[in-house]
Amino acid sequence: MKTKILLVILVLITGFAFAANPTPTQFNYNPSPAVPGSTITILIQVENADNYAKEDVMVKIDEKYPFTVKGQNEQNLGTLEKNGKKLVEYTIYVDPTAQNQTYPIDVMTKSKSEPNWVTTPKSIVIAGKKPIVKVMNISETKLVPGQEKEIIFTLQNVGTSAAYDILVELEEDRTVTATGVIVEREILPLGAATAHMSSLLPGDQESVTMKVSVNKEASLKNYTLPVTVSYRDSAGTIETETSYIGFKVSGLVEIDATIKDGGTQLIAGKSNEITIEMFNKGNGKADFIIAQIEADCGEAAKTKQFIGTLEPNDVDSFKTTINLGQSAKSGPCKIKVVLNYQDADASPKNKEIELSAPAYSIEDAAALAGGGINPLFVLVMLAIIGFVGYQVWKKMKNKSK
Repeated sequence: MKTKILLVILVLITGFAFAANPTPTQFNYNPSPAVPGSTITILIQVENADNYAKEDVMVKIDEKYPFTVKGQNEQNLGTLEKNGKKLVEYTIYVDPTAQNQTYPIDVMTKSKSEPNWVTTPKSIVIAGKKPIVKVMNISETKLVPGQEKEIIFTLQNVGTSAAYDILVELEEDRTVTATGVIVEREILPLGAATAHMSSLLPGDQESVTMKVSVNKEASLKNYTLPVTVSYRDSAGTIETETSYIGFKVSGLVEIDATIKDGGTQLIAGKSNEITIEMFNKGNGKADFIIAQIEADCGEAAKTKQFIGTLEPNDVDSFKTTINLGQSAKSGPCKIKVVLNYQDADASPKNKEIELSAPAYSIEDAAALAGGGINPLFVLVMLAIIGFVGYQVWKKMKNKSK
């Protein structure tokens, strides 16, 4: 009898001893290994190994560095029947500063009948961790001969771990001939050719500024300049990356114009021919030049003229006629010249230039030329003579009295 009682007690104790929370029996993640600065998907299979159902089965992940749960962490699986299984999915963000190693991650479970959280340790392998720093962009790609220009370099860490003590260096692009002669290039770093930044996390961008100088005699063409970027990874290993940046050296077009004969006069009632002289003060060629002319004192006979090409340090001219009406008044005549052209990059440009020439009415032109008497001048002179004569006559009359 005593033996039977002991067996019943033993069975009861054993049953309670084996009663447990549902357990994470499978743990998988993708991609594997995980990469710093990215997300992974975790699939966890939770199993009820007991012989009776478990209600309100809860699962969560104990968030610890370098893992962060994206979205809902604590999830309710509902009821798990005896020997039942369910899958739960998590999206986990891996901190970009995580190292190449295996990190622990804890999965916690509980149920209505076992309300205390039970922790099951798991692990995630992180690998493929390497910084790669590249020059991604520059602020200027077009330069002109003789120019000094500050260039902003945008760098990005396209790798999977942080880079430290980053040095950016401009290297002089030059060639050594077979005879040992060094041929200097046309674009050179000016001042300090090195810039420094302390660190750069994966995916982050930072900018540094350095100055370059273009030889005044540089040929108008494309150039490349090597940029060396060196940095340390988290283990202290020094890495070096070389990027090549491209510049286009093109000429700057500087067109101006003037009236060739400074003594040009515009006369009312006449067709007045003027010569407009154009000159290119820049170092770039202007092509397909078209000149448009307007005058506020009259009408231009040819409002649009094709000029063609104007080389650097070159001069060209064209003639046009300004027709003034009979009633045109004296004063400065504003002549607007609009030059449309293509610059050295084949980009359309235009330059508006305002010129001025003296215009004269018919009467003023005649007086100026000495070919006649201005009626107004005659009237004024007659008035003065009459006034003086009257005063003389009046004085003589008073004396006779």
